[in-house]
Amino acid sequence: IPVLDASRLKTKAEQRRGYLILCMLSHAYVWGKHELAAESLPASLAVPWQKVADMLEMQPVLTHAAVVLWNWRLLYKDGPRDLSNLDTLATLSGSSDESWFYLVTTAIEATGAPVLSKLLNAIQLVRDENITGLVQELEAIRGIIEELVAVLRKMFEKCDPYVFYWKVRPYLAGWENMAEAGLPNGVRYEGVDNGEYKKLAGGSAAQSSLIHALDVAFGVEHHPTGFRPKKAHGVNGTTPVATTTTTHNASAVDNQVHNIYNEKANGRVSPAPATTGAGSTNFIQKMRFYMPGPHRNFLTHLTEVANLRQFVTRHAASGELGSRPEEVEKLILVYDECVHQIKVFRDVHIQMVTLYIVMQANRGPSISHGGFATQPHAQAPKPDANANAVPNGTVENDTTKPAVVVTNGETTTTKKGASILYPQKIIFGAPHGLAKKQEEGIVRGTGGTDLIPFLRQSRDETNESKIVPTPSIGTRKASLS
Repeated sequence: IPVLDASRLKTKAEQRRGYLILCMLSHAYVWGKHELAAESLPASLAVPWQKVADMLEMQPVLTHAAVVLWNWRLLYKDGPRDLSNLDTLATLSGSSDESWFYLVTTAIEATGAPVLSKLLNAIQLVRDENITGLVQELEAIRGIIEELVAVLRKMFEKCDPYVFYWKVRPYLAGWENMAEAGLPNGVRYEGVDNGEYKKLAGGSAAQSSLIHALDVAFGVEHHPTGFRPKKAHGVNGTTPVATTTTTHNASAVDNQVHNIYNEKANGRVSPAPATTGAGSTNFIQKMRFYMPGPHRNFLTHLTEVANLRQFVTRHAASGELGSRPEEVEKLILVYDECVHQIKVFRDVHIQMVTLYIVMQANRGPSISHGGFATQPHAQAPKPDANANAVPNGTVENDTTKPAVVVTNGETTTTKKGASILYPQKIIFGAPHGLAKKQEEGIVRGTGGTDLIPFLRQSRDETNESKIVPTPSIGTRKASLS
């Protein structure tokens, strides 16, 4: 196959379309279906993919932007941009479940788009010391985040967990932290950077610029998984006080990422390397390098001007709960409600990951239909009746039954508690590749992270960003109504 000339793609629309197609072709080539994972990508794919990625200030790997932001069309030109009027441009499996998986996320981005201008309005209202106007703007932002949660819950309607895990998810993975999947060095891009190997994370919800913007605006601080500074909420609704001995706030982390990893390599922005442990770049910050360049630049600017948390914290410090002016109490309450809804969004996401990934990995495949069994669509796990989301953001796993898998035509049984990381290869009998059994229960995301600890910590860090602890929100709201 000849190496195509990517310079012929002149418009952003053409470049985004080319990027999407090359993502699909390249990931299908690497992960295959009946063979081992390919550790070398031919120049016919690698060269134009890298060139188009450079045009978009992105990385040559399947990303959230490719399959969500640039992978949709309207069924009716004059219709709404919601799930009733959206369709995908491309899928890897051809299944309606995969299409729905992308479209729900697209609908979340469309629903949340108005929040960006409202965040900027709120920042200006802080500069104007306009508490009344700020409360109104935050109430509107809270409503939008509540809508995001409602749209996310629709995932359960038409995306079957079995089909997603066994037929779709394997192809979304990148080649960072994928030694267990047969790619210890990543993938070599022939004709690019002297054929050097690249270790790049795959598509991840953590690459959503929308969710990053909410975190930045509300001062939600994220840290490397397993490393969390201790915080103590103030007594009686006063300002929370950080008790860590390490300075690791959002601005510091952002500057660290900018200074260390925003170097140019052959005219390109290099992705942050995989790092772990205290003081290293956290996964969420690292995901910015897989966003379109303008999105990344916007987040950098937003970090520099964000002032909501400082403003609310300053007013919260003006007195004890009950002694502050009513408008200040309303400001603190609506701010905390916004943060709470971000936390609820992450609760639902954890619940979803548990059903769609963890439980599927533990149960193993059914081979009744040539590799992919037809199963009824998922029913959303019932949340706690007294809360907006499952308290711990998870559903119970049935790990009492061993998983039965088929390799090389023989039936084998995995040990209790074992899970299958990337399942595709084990179905078709390949001895290596995407189907490594994880005896220690580690389930990696398509971005390469240790999935559940990362998601739970992100959720908990969000909850800790409230000015007043969660249990008091309902009481405070009732007292102000």
